[in-house]
Amino acid sequence: MALSLDLRRRIVDLVGSGVSRREAARRFQVSASSAIRFAKQNAEVGHVGVKKRKHRRSRLDPFGEAIMSWIAEQPDLTLQELSERLGAEHALRVPLSTLDDWLRANKISYKKNRTRHGTGTP
Repeated sequence: MALSLDLRRRIVDLVGSGVSRREAARRFQVSASSAIRFAKQNAEVGHVGVKKRKHRRSRLDPFGEAIMSWIAEQPDLTLQELSERLGAEHALRVPLSTLDDWLRANKISYKKNRTRHGTGTP
């Protein structure tokens, strides 16, 4: 759980007034490593805000163009069909959840459409 920005600032201010990092951690009932990390971050970048996460590369990124071309050719491909095609053409076994995560991360979605369900009345 992330500590509030206010608490982070109070820890850094207390350390800045000459109190040790470990003592500041004890006073605010946080871990010593957190107080040390906040003081270090403040000294290095000038703030104690939560850091942005770095983008993690997906193992599907190198196959992105192929996936996009398959979707362009056949827009109603299922995740299962995409997974099977990756296996057949690139010898890559990909769980459906990984494919779904990659598609969402790349803002690719399918619009729900009555004609695709097949069970409803026309």
